[in-house]
Amino acid sequence: MNNIKTASAWAPNHITGFFYSKIDREPMQSSSLGAGVNLSRGTTTQVEVYPASQKEISVFINGERSEADLTCWIVNQFITKYTDDYYNFKIHHTMKMPISAGFGTSGSGALSLALALKKVFNIEIPDEECFELAHVADVEKKGGLGTVMAEIAGGLEIRVAFGGPGIGKVENIPLEKDYKIIVLYFGPYQTKDALSNKNLMEKVHKFGKTCVDDLLKDPSVERFLELSQWFVNKIEVATERVSHIIKEMERNGFLCSMPLFGESIFSIQTNKKAEELKNIFQEYGTTYISNISSGGPHVN
Repeated sequence: MNNIKTASAWAPNHITGFFYSKIDREPMQSSSLGAGVNLSRGTTTQVEVYPASQKEISVFINGERSEADLTCWIVNQFITKYTDDYYNFKIHHTMKMPISAGFGTSGSGALSLALALKKVFNIEIPDEECFELAHVADVEKKGGLGTVMAEIAGGLEIRVAFGGPGIGKVENIPLEKDYKIIVLYFGPYQTKDALSNKNLMEKVHKFGKTCVDDLLKDPSVERFLELSQWFVNKIEVATERVSHIIKEMERNGFLCSMPLFGESIFSIQTNKKAEELKNIFQEYGTTYISNISSGGPHVN
């Protein structure tokens, strides 16, 4: 088809070590404070559009057709605001980390989609408007509360003021060495379920604030991992398998924690130790290794 237009964009995935949240009727005020790390294993979203007699949206995640409520919500919001015409949309998300497993894939999918839509329609708006759309989508669909803000910042970050893009504040922890993120993955955990669990969220608020305050006093990789592990123990979300391996790794000199939320284990190590830990993790199951992504989302 000669009149087909395409564009693609990329955003990092993200692991949250600890957090606490604020829910507001205004989505741009709903957010979380906490800390986490961005992965170079991110999400690429390609958008194909061409004029049609009626709107149609087809979404594919890693090549497989998906209902993808969040993706469809963003497309509908975008076209309502920026165009009166009908289009056929084909959205391809290529995700380098598992979905619904604590790796911020909803946020990275939302960010990369919004930027790709801006590009494909050649809309002259600041990127921040795309970031706002992604944040509201993630909040509305309960994909996450602070993930979008974290992924915009890149690196190892601390969210220190509530609010979405343009309102909240994020600080980066300087990294003086080359680090890698190592992940042992077992399975998914629905973030929507966690955010709706009142008893869990009460513990998250209590202990998350302590962690943020402590990390700001000593902003380092080591302290981030210590506090992440302490937080996971306090809110009691780790499975027996995850808890056992985290303890076993600590006995071997590797400080680890659990991504929020997913049945997985992660650590941040310098290059040599990262390779050692990767080899150990591979004896247990599916293992990923990633650089830390220092940049935020961008158009390809």
